This record gives sequence, structure tokens and C-alpha cells, in this order.
Amino acid sequence: MEQAKIESLLSLLDDEDESVAVAAMKELLRREAELPVHLARLQEADDRLLRRRIHQIQVVLNLRKRRREFSKLLQSPFIDVPACLSSLHLQWFDNDAAPTVAQQWSDFAETAAKYPLSTLEELAYFMHKCNFMPIPENTLYPESYCMGVVFEKRSGAASMLLVMLREVASLRPLTLGRLLGEFVLQDENGRLLLPLRNWQIVSDAGRELEIWDNRKFFTFAACNLFSGAVNSDSFRYVLTLAQALNGTDSDDVLSDLPYPYGPGKPQG
Repeated sequence: MEQAKIESLLSLLDDEDESVAVAAMKELLRREAELPVHLARLQEADDRLLRRRIHQIQVVLNLRKRRREFSKLLQSPFIDVPACLSSLHLQWFDNDAAPTVAQQWSDFAETAAKYPLSTLEELAYFMHKCNFMPIPENTLYPESYCMGVVFEKRSGAASMLLVMLREVASLRPLTLGRLLGEFVLQDENGRLLLPLRNWQIVSDAGRELEIWDNRKFFTFAACNLFSGAVNSDSFRYVLTLAQALNGTDSDDVLSDLPYPYGPGKPQG
């Protein structure tokens, strides 16, 4: 019975009436587990309109997969930093190829391996040598939390650069923290690396450091992407990022937000 229903819905995908096709696609996406074998069969169909709509369904399924992967990475007991960096990038630049983004990290790690990174001085020298320019945390430039853009522009949020740097450093232990609103790295002697002050090193903060683990950082970065989507009135990314953070595919994830994202009515 279910297979017959799926076949019936698939037969509507080449309907000239866009509303009919969209309704069929919506119902098909409710049956996600059964779709791959049917999509594989139809993706090379002679009908151009059918192929386009099959491709649209495959794009939605791929976006869902990426959201679930990011949510799963955040919930894992061990945070895989390179995987999270790549996945975070793909939440925003969803047309980019995952292997390409992953290769950018591999290239960076390969470059870092050529440098001694066992002291704060060596870390600062490396970031200067790579021409990385840190900028303050923000929601206006979500690209500053996207690894691919950070590598291309040699600029990114200070927290982002520090997480990347800590991952390739041989210096251990190395703590990510926040001090008076600025992200820093602290070594075991309490010395601090300050990216927003031209990678300056100071011997003593004089204040208690707010410690951040990787999970907290990636949640923070994803929330900044979400805020960036709200700032730009991009409903698609508001929805997908909310779903990624909450680990759900439900449109109800926005139900607590005000109009125009939530169900509330506009004022006035």
C-alpha cells in the first residue's frame, strides 16, 4: 500500500502545475526512508522537468543529512573539531562540496605541521606568518565563522581562529577562554595569547578566565550564524540553522519566535 502511494506521488512530479508538484514533493519527503531507491531510478529520466524536481528532493535530503550530522557532532561525547568546522561551514554555504571544505582543513594542518607550535610565541608567529587577521565576535558577518571563507580571506572571528590554532598546536594544555569580552588562549603557566591585540602575549590576566570548551564554542558559532540569518531576513537559513541546533527536521522549531518566523501576527 505504501509503495503504491509513493509511486502515485512520484507520478505527479512532472505535473506542469507547480503547486501540484510541490504538494507531491512535500508528501514524498515525509517518506524519506523509502525515497533513495526511487530517486536513483528516476534521476536520469528523459523528462527534464521530472529530473529537476528529483534533484530538488535530493537537495532537501542532503541538507537534512547535513543538519543531522552537525547536531550529532555537537551531541557527541568527544568533539571532532575538524569535522565540526567543516559541518559548520556547510550549514551556511550549503552549495559547497564537503570534500573541498575538508581538504582546506587538511592543507592548513599540513602547513601547521611544518612549524614548531609548542609555545605561545611560536603560535603567534605562525598566525602572523599565515596572515590571519582576527575580528571581534559578531552576527553581521556570519562568514567569519565559516572555515572555507576564513582560509580564503585570511580573516575570521577571533574565537574561530583560536579554535583552529589550538587544534594544530603541539602546546598542551591550552585553554580557550573569554576575558572581558575577548577570546584568548591560556597556557599552563597562565600566560595569554590575545588575537585581537595583534597576537600579543601577556603573562597574567589579573582576572578570572571564563573557560570555553569546544562544544560551547560550536554552539555559540552556530547561534551567531542563526542570528546572521535573522539579520538578513533569510527564512531558509533561519529554519535550517534552528533545526541543526535542535536536531530536528520539524518546522515547529520556530514556533517560539515572533512574526514573521513564528506563528504570531504582526503588530499594528
